[in-house]
Amino acid sequence: MTIVSSPSRRAEKTALHKNKWVHLAVGIAVSLGCLWWALSDMLKDPKALPQIGQAFVRANYASLPVIWLVLAAFYWLKAWRWSLLLKPVGEFRPTRDLLPPTMIGFAFNNLLPAHLGDFVRVFLFAQRRQLNKTAVLSSVVLERVFDVVAILFYLGLGLVFVPGLDPGVKQTALVFAAAAGACVLGGLVYVIWTRPFVALLEWVLARLRFVPAGLRRKLTGMLEAGADGLASLKNPRLIVGIMLTSWAQWALNGVLVYLSLWSFDLHFSPLVACIVLGVVAFGVTVPSSPGYFGVIQLCFMSVLKLFTDNQADVFAASVYYHLSQYIPVTLIGLYFFNTTGLKFRDVEATAERQAESVAPDA
Repeated sequence: MTIVSSPSRRAEKTALHKNKWVHLAVGIAVSLGCLWWALSDMLKDPKALPQIGQAFVRANYASLPVIWLVLAAFYWLKAWRWSLLLKPVGEFRPTRDLLPPTMIGFAFNNLLPAHLGDFVRVFLFAQRRQLNKTAVLSSVVLERVFDVVAILFYLGLGLVFVPGLDPGVKQTALVFAAAAGACVLGGLVYVIWTRPFVALLEWVLARLRFVPAGLRRKLTGMLEAGADGLASLKNPRLIVGIMLTSWAQWALNGVLVYLSLWSFDLHFSPLVACIVLGVVAFGVTVPSSPGYFGVIQLCFMSVLKLFTDNQADVFAASVYYHLSQYIPVTLIGLYFFNTTGLKFRDVEATAERQAESVAPDA
């Protein structure tokens, strides 16, 4: 029996396929641009590439098992925090129920453009548990909110207490942090006072004549539906647990930065590692190629040039930090995905449709 897809279905597939390649092309361009920017000053010296090679030869790889142990603790804490965020919709075990889809999602983020791995995680978990996808997606959105709060905390620690940092750099970073904090505050207001927030948004959008009525209905409908999955914010005990696990897991990520620098004989204060952590965490939110290649290297180079002239070792440390996570996370995520019996292409297409469905209409 041959199934002939409808013209509208074929058109949808064509649009999604085209959109995927646009995202991928833009992401690769951004990654290449970041990589060139990170290396531009260093490559003026013909000895730069051999110096990077020598940095890898001299590196202390005894840190690698410790890095992987810290990385395992980081993702287990992430799964535990997700179980707290999902309390309003059910009780789930962090290791058995939530760690596999978490690892699958991050593996797909390493392999697909536009952070599609987040939608893969939502789709796989919601489908298996027969949960409302909007509620599960809301928990992932809330995850990002608490990530921003924790990252801003560590970034602020570094900016305030690292001695000798240029005042202009501090001021620029603090303005950015204040803007991000305001966005987080807006998100909290939305969850705690959903109806007044949505009513105010509708009132504002109604007076913006250039905003189509369909877009207004879609935005307000998404906000109302999403708030149901964010109900954990209204439970003080859950808020404390979510915040503590957020601080703990980002502290572990700071340890990963510190260990990577230490491996290349770059001995900085943990506060400097906090600044690198904050810049990298915000840097990878920029659309780039799958796996954030180039972006992470630029973030390391941009921060650490304020503290050292040893660019070759800094670049090598950024690659070490990147690959020591990218390789095991991708492999473990693909292992868990293989146990689902699903096909990579089908899940990718579903994630693209979900991403399109939550994106504002033009």
